[in-house]
Amino acid sequence: MMKKIRIFILLFCVIVLNAHFQLISQETNKIQLPDIGEKTLLSSGWFARRANEVRVDGNRLTAGTFNPDGWMKAKVPGTVLTTMLENNMFPAPEVSLNNNLIPDIYVVGKEFYTFWFVCPFEVGTLDSNRQIWLNFRGINYKADIFLNGKRINNDTQEGMFLRHNYCINDRLKENEVNLLAVIVYPPDYPGNANGGQGGDGQIGRNVTMQFTPGWDWIQPVRDRNTGIWDEVSLTATESVILRNPYVVTKVPGIRQPEGNQSDAFVRTSVEVENTSAIARTGTLVCETNAGVMRQNLTLSPYEKRQVAFKELTVKNPRLWWPNGIGEQNLYDMRIYFEEGGVVSDSHRLRFGIREITSEKDAVTGGRKFHVNGQPIYMTGGNYIASDWLLRLSPERYRAEVRFHAEMNVRMIRVWGGALLERPEFYDACDEYGILVFQDLWGTGDCNGAWEDQTKLDSRARRWEYPDNHSLFLTTVEDQVKMIRNHPSLCLWCGGNEWPLADDIDEALKCEMMPRLDPERLFISYSTDTLFTRNTIGGVGDGPYGIQEPEWFFTFRSTPFNPEAGSVGTPEIESLRAMMTESELNAFPRSGSRTINATWQYHKDLGYGNHLERYGEVTDIETYVKYAQVVNYDQYRSFMEGRASRMWEWYTGILIWKTQNPWTALRGQMYDWYLDVNATLYGTRKGCEPFHPQYNIVSKQVELVNTALGKHDVTVKAQLYLLSGNVVWEKDTAVMMLPNRVERLFEVPAPVGIDGVYFLKLTLMDGGKTLTDNVYWLTNKEKDYSSLNRLPKSTPDISITLNQQQTNYIGTVSLTAKDQISFFNRIKVFDKQTGERILPVHYSDNYITLMPGDRKTVTLEFTSPIPKERIDIKITEW
Repeated sequence: MMKKIRIFILLFCVIVLNAHFQLISQETNKIQLPDIGEKTLLSSGWFARRANEVRVDGNRLTAGTFNPDGWMKAKVPGTVLTTMLENNMFPAPEVSLNNNLIPDIYVVGKEFYTFWFVCPFEVGTLDSNRQIWLNFRGINYKADIFLNGKRINNDTQEGMFLRHNYCINDRLKENEVNLLAVIVYPPDYPGNANGGQGGDGQIGRNVTMQFTPGWDWIQPVRDRNTGIWDEVSLTATESVILRNPYVVTKVPGIRQPEGNQSDAFVRTSVEVENTSAIARTGTLVCETNAGVMRQNLTLSPYEKRQVAFKELTVKNPRLWWPNGIGEQNLYDMRIYFEEGGVVSDSHRLRFGIREITSEKDAVTGGRKFHVNGQPIYMTGGNYIASDWLLRLSPERYRAEVRFHAEMNVRMIRVWGGALLERPEFYDACDEYGILVFQDLWGTGDCNGAWEDQTKLDSRARRWEYPDNHSLFLTTVEDQVKMIRNHPSLCLWCGGNEWPLADDIDEALKCEMMPRLDPERLFISYSTDTLFTRNTIGGVGDGPYGIQEPEWFFTFRSTPFNPEAGSVGTPEIESLRAMMTESELNAFPRSGSRTINATWQYHKDLGYGNHLERYGEVTDIETYVKYAQVVNYDQYRSFMEGRASRMWEWYTGILIWKTQNPWTALRGQMYDWYLDVNATLYGTRKGCEPFHPQYNIVSKQVELVNTALGKHDVTVKAQLYLLSGNVVWEKDTAVMMLPNRVERLFEVPAPVGIDGVYFLKLTLMDGGKTLTDNVYWLTNKEKDYSSLNRLPKSTPDISITLNQQQTNYIGTVSLTAKDQISFFNRIKVFDKQTGERILPVHYSDNYITLMPGDRKTVTLEFTSPIPKERIDIKITEW
């Protein structure tokens, strides 16, 4: 039966593929060869075809004239599946149950997703003194590469992440068409997507991302992301080449973000290689904003050497600080080798002057990090990947990292079942002050942390994964060198929830990390005793479902939990984009887990009875309306409960998760479409550096300062009835000390009311409001349904919008009248199409105003449409 199904799927897909073959006219991709120190991307003009339909080998394929008849236009960087999607072979797999229409590699076999990618390109006149390099930054999983009739890789490329570069001078033709062809093979062990986390676990035998056979928050990636998934480029050098510069900064003492600074120190080294048969003499130069260093060198034929510059002293340095602490100052550096007045090779990079240290905190048992001598309370989230099919871009990276900065968090953990992200991701983290907790490629699920009936191999066998340990370690060395200069990179972690194979773990701890990146902490796994103390049992992380808000204040979790999460239903527009109306109307009811296939397929987590506490859920609009209120309160309580015990119980907390790489229905501050939901703003509120909060267990007002510096402030508390009348208020002056929680005063329960009332906390510096924080509370046990008795109230709205080309910056000012205006959501649309404009960055959202309150929100987005089509809408409760 399985054989018949496999044959049927193969025949179906051949028919579909032939229906989408395009007769493409021969178009030569004319490219400009790069100057030294620059690169030219080969990102257009690619074609693709299934390998078993190409009847010649790579030598013959690239030796003559390329005929594109029967080939598809290919997406590079991209995967086999994204090329198929670009050619309309399958419907969007993020929508409904469409992913089930795409053949899984385990069913149809690896040949189905083994593809040739061909790029005809033409260059101008070649300089005989220069070497031209062809660079691949990532191919999944194996590849052979041919150029103009010759295979240029002596060994088959293997491993998803390992970078490769080839000198192609002897094969490159000037002023005529060159033919580059790459045959890409899927992972050796794609695994059975059987519903287990990582499927049957076989994916772990490869050095690749492990989530592609599916997880409890994602469905399987059908081709396991086979393809030339990262950039292909050309670079130019002369005979002496430079590789892998390494910058270490030292900032002695305890610093403040403001004022003049004492000296800091910069240590720089670089790998230098003479690729010629004669000795080379020249000058190695390092230029930065802070000074210039030179070193004369003579290199023997084919010599490779690590060269270190003299330590540079930087006077009054501009320091780099995490988000919410200080500025993210960055310096430029250029390293080049010059011979006889001619630059042979050149590298540019950015670095930040900062020093990160840490220790196991004696009080809490959690890891305590210091930046520039100052203790930093770490809030953050787990990040999987920007897109499940690896449709990556600098713009999307920047939007996602910026969302994290707007949450007021300070750390992103790049989770070990995915990938070490691309340099552009870390560029964005550098700019926004987001520290990175970087996992390598291993998970407890695939790598043997426990017995698992969904796995094909035994637990003992899985702990030996991957099959090629040498490839794993070689890849680690390459990837560490790729990103180690980023000031945002905080620590390395071997695997998620479980150490890697013994010999790999030992090599990383004792040899590789001390040699490659000795300034950073390395932990063997995410709940390693070096990092935290397991006080909750199991593997020491979680839980992952919805909790009572009080639980976050009373339950003592691990002192630095690397992953604990909750719900995260997206907004109604995203739900409508990912489901049909009939599927939407099958939303979960009465607090039970959903039984609808589409909601299950998109991994709905369930809200228990939390939505019904706000009233009867009669339609999908009401479901989402209540879900957003719960989202906001859940994550605000999550972060406030932890902050209430800062340095007493906790040194940090990382949310599981802050984003999703596909259209999931759980654990996300923004969705796959890059639309925000109320979880982001509840998190943002709970993570404010200067933050007045209400401890819902002790009934006390607390003042939390997770930043630096002292401030004389006033905290004011007011209780409001649904009518908008104030029934109690109190204020107190306090010195807000750095890294401190102050417990101020109790809030009494109002008398003579039935149901919901509001508590507003305001933090003031003189007459200036720094922030406020509004709670909806109830004196009826878990019953918030009286919110529906709020008098209808639409705030006065004033909107400004300024345009510079495709960039828009605007403000929305909301002023409450004589009634409470609850949970106002701002969103941006295209008037003509009715489609959302995404992403939009709001300084705040889901805003509640007491009578007479005014709040101004800034918003920023990019769109090619004219200003008159921009439609900014506000929806209220």
